[in-house]
Amino acid sequence: MRATRKAWPLLVLLAEVLAFFRQVLFYGHYAIPWDFRYYHLSQAWFIARSFARGELPLWDPYTYCGMPFYANLTAQLFYPPALAAILLSNFGGGGHLLYWLELQMVAHVFLAGAFTYWLLRRLGLGRAAAVVGATVYQLGAYTASQAEHLGAVDAAAWLPLAWLCVVALGERFRWRWLALLACALAMSLLAGFPATTAVVFISCFLLAAILALLRRASPLVLVRTAIAAAWAVLLAAIQVFPTLQLSRLSVAQYRSQFLKTGGGMPLQALISLVLPNHYGMLTFDGGVWKHPWEMTSLYTYCGIPALVFAVLAVVYRRNRYTAGIALLTLSVGLWMLGDSTPVGKTIFVLLPDAVKGSLYAQFALCAFSLGMAVLAGLGAEQVFEGRRRWVQAAVVAMVAADLIAVSSGRPFNTVDEQLDPGIGYDHYATVPRIPAEIRRLATRNVPPWRMDSMEGYMDMATHGPLFEYPSANGNDPFALVRLMQVRLSFCQGVIWGRYYEIANPDSPVLKLMNVRYVMAAHVLGKPGAMQQVLELPGTHIYENPGVLPRFFLVSRVRRAANMEEALAMLRSRDFDVGSEAVVEGPLQGPLPYGRGSVTLRAGTSRAGKLRAGDVRVLAGDVRVLEYGARQFTLETDAAASAFLVTSETAYPGWHAWVDGEARAPLMTDVAFRGLPVPAGKHVVKMRFDPEILWRSAWLTLAASVALVLAVWFGDNRSTGSWTSKSN
Repeated sequence: MRATRKAWPLLVLLAEVLAFFRQVLFYGHYAIPWDFRYYHLSQAWFIARSFARGELPLWDPYTYCGMPFYANLTAQLFYPPALAAILLSNFGGGGHLLYWLELQMVAHVFLAGAFTYWLLRRLGLGRAAAVVGATVYQLGAYTASQAEHLGAVDAAAWLPLAWLCVVALGERFRWRWLALLACALAMSLLAGFPATTAVVFISCFLLAAILALLRRASPLVLVRTAIAAAWAVLLAAIQVFPTLQLSRLSVAQYRSQFLKTGGGMPLQALISLVLPNHYGMLTFDGGVWKHPWEMTSLYTYCGIPALVFAVLAVVYRRNRYTAGIALLTLSVGLWMLGDSTPVGKTIFVLLPDAVKGSLYAQFALCAFSLGMAVLAGLGAEQVFEGRRRWVQAAVVAMVAADLIAVSSGRPFNTVDEQLDPGIGYDHYATVPRIPAEIRRLATRNVPPWRMDSMEGYMDMATHGPLFEYPSANGNDPFALVRLMQVRLSFCQGVIWGRYYEIANPDSPVLKLMNVRYVMAAHVLGKPGAMQQVLELPGTHIYENPGVLPRFFLVSRVRRAANMEEALAMLRSRDFDVGSEAVVEGPLQGPLPYGRGSVTLRAGTSRAGKLRAGDVRVLAGDVRVLEYGARQFTLETDAAASAFLVTSETAYPGWHAWVDGEARAPLMTDVAFRGLPVPAGKHVVKMRFDPEILWRSAWLTLAASVALVLAVWFGDNRSTGSWTSKSN
């Protein structure tokens, strides 16, 4: 009987989540929309296929001419629940990966509800009132509107547990609570959505400061929270430090320039607290969105009953924590509104650029939703006092029914695949021939030819990891600066851009990047010298003549002091991409420098045989002996000393050997790897083995051992119950 009393709240919360996502979970043709299928699926697919081949998914050869996959935290490579979902999908044959990712997201929604329930119990609430508050958070505005962002929901699930630990540490220091707070913060880091992770961390410090200021907690709670935060960074070091390295080398460093101000929700979004469909987002049919704000940045509905309960809690303030939670909710509400308020705009402008890049004010909605949920639970506790259990059950049902009826199955959390089929490895908008034919064209060579896009065909060019053909393009927030600068040689865009379409199809730099085929959604008006070679439903494929192979030799190099100087040389009209290279860094050997004349000859390469009208000027032959995602082996044959040029992206962690002797790869043609090679036949090998990953992994291991020791030996006596009151 006692076990049933403890279990029923969690069973109710689980039933609510299943009812909310009933269409996605139990109807065969519904899915989570937008980024869930068009961003997260592609990354998870690459991890799943790599594991199936017995490989570590450290380097993505399909995107941007190659990029460090392990360092991209949005991929959730080191997030335990994501790994579990992917491995379970592989165990089941791998054909239902999207569904396993949806299960992962739904499980986190339930986890958010369970943690909120335990938080409210810690604050002294009875079971029924705690269920009310947990229902409001797990089915409220944040989950309903942000379901497309897998990492955002996953990270937000750990927020109530983090608040619970801060409250517990404010009451009394325990090693286990400190370790649990560190674990919750680390999991929010590994979940892979920095904007939400920032909210989790900052709101914990705000809660600690407010409780200490109101004398509801020891002032030492701020120190304890800081220790837990530092511990969390070490626990997540395997992801944190590689990501910081990637951020410094990617367009992410310019994000503050892109944001300009704090962004955030417009003040008009507060209308949806009481009128959820005021802007028509609940009945949007996929046509033209008429409002200037994003749909998901307008939704704040937490339920009318929840709003009433929250007001009651603030008015009567019977719980010792009510004032602190109310002040915290107000603070994160101002943060959520961003530059819609003078306070939010002023604070954001004063922040350092390194911090601004991770802050998207609208994602403070998760903390605002949790604050409203806690206040709703506190208000419900007052209403439930002296009421019969059937009345309490009826109120719980009313709160859940309101949120499910209003927010479930809406455009921002549910899509009918019969109307919007999306993409997959074996189809594009239900047409299996499109990715299959493009793969066939690409894999005519070893390594495969690269793809790119013109005039409105982003999906096919940016999902190489899903469709499994290499692209010189992409659409990732961690796009490498150098590679994007190379793309701006034949594209148009801003410095912080992450996706550029080809503007000049005749650019020699496009040929340098090994782009043999260009995809378009319609017949190109100005294809340049390219010729259409394939027409598929809504898809036109053009061939780029004279494209250079992935690996070739040149007899002449130009020295550059930095990226800017190298770019100027690469873009100059007198630069010949097929016979010379721009090199940064120390270079030894008898190669001619500058613009001196040199005897050249036509060459061949296993990476692509010469054809009529496809003349390349090369300084020797290159034969591909082995090619994989993380390493390749070549055989070079040159009459004189030469320089090996590749169109493989340069990044720390790539190592090279010539005939078994270690050599340092050189920055070549702004963004790629190159290497001097002696005359005659030689074997060149390059392998990706990032030292920062292994060093960070040791930090994570050490912090994890400390976590186990703290939990096991830190407290000599029991920490007591998580709850403080029972019905």
